[in-house]
Amino acid sequence: MFRVMRNNVKSGTVLRDAMVLMQSRLPEDWLASPGGSSLQPTLTLRGPNGSQVTLGVEVRASLEPRDVAAIMVRPVPPQMVMAPYLGPRTRDLLEQSGVGFVDLTGNLRLVVSEPCIFLSAAGAARDPVPTPRALQSLRGAAAGRVVRALVELALPVGVRGLAIAAETPLATVSRVVSFLETEAIVMRDAEKRVVEVDWQALLVRWSTDYAITRSNELQTYLEPRGLASLYPKLSRLSRYAATGSLAGPGIAPPRIAMLYVDEPNEAAEALGLVPAEAGANVWLLRPYDDVVFVRTQQRLIRGGVAGVTIVTVSDAQAVVDLASCPGRGPQESEALVERMKEQRDVAGV
Repeated sequence: MFRVMRNNVKSGTVLRDAMVLMQSRLPEDWLASPGGSSLQPTLTLRGPNGSQVTLGVEVRASLEPRDVAAIMVRPVPPQMVMAPYLGPRTRDLLEQSGVGFVDLTGNLRLVVSEPCIFLSAAGAARDPVPTPRALQSLRGAAAGRVVRALVELALPVGVRGLAIAAETPLATVSRVVSFLETEAIVMRDAEKRVVEVDWQALLVRWSTDYAITRSNELQTYLEPRGLASLYPKLSRLSRYAATGSLAGPGIAPPRIAMLYVDEPNEAAEALGLVPAEAGANVWLLRPYDDVVFVRTQQRLIRGGVAGVTIVTVSDAQAVVDLASCPGRGPQESEALVERMKEQRDVAGV
């Protein structure tokens, strides 16, 4: 593992150390060598049969996701980016653009067709020497409210309008939007209105800081007569929102009913549930924020419970909840994203 020192980073040092790292990942009979000039460095990879390829290299002290688009519109964009550290979103955007990358923590990807080269390695998931920023993550209720609003509301929207819709202080919304702009997840126009949101990337980014069992208070129960007996009783609750498989794409029958409620103990009593650790088939969750009860949906239960309609969370909330659920949760999350894409395509969103 390379030790990353960010103070007074010199491009020559990054280039040299990146070359050493790449050489360690190549087969023994391959050679990586630098070339070009300090302003336009290159990387040459040479195979044992004399075949070789020379790539234009961009050496950076740092590269934010929003900077990737800028380097790709150059007359001759780089074919390889080297830096002390490249974050997950930056690496994703470089990969989507067909640009190789290597950072000094060990993150590496390079695909060349002639000669045939494929290099891939995982380094640090987080910057070991992070640059101070006003916001570093999407943890917390306020960030969740802003994320939900950005995914679910019509665009364009100004920061003030977003603050009103999300019921979140203007300063907090401004920090979240600025963070997401740096991550190249939202785009703003000259008037600073949000005009475009990569909603799939936004939900993925939120799910790295949110998990259903970590972000909410969970209590587990048993419905002794099975879930089919639970659904008609949900009308006894003054407020609830089902999540997990109950709010998912329907690719698998739910084995656990996951419900957001205001007070789990009171809800359990109203529903006639028995506290259980092993064998629980009902999760009652005190939510991270009341936003889980906003923009809910009505869903008709199928499979043996004729005519019962329940309240479920929004699709965006269900996606991030399912992403951290046990079992088939992540697969159901991906399937729900695909359904959302199809619905948005039909609606022209």
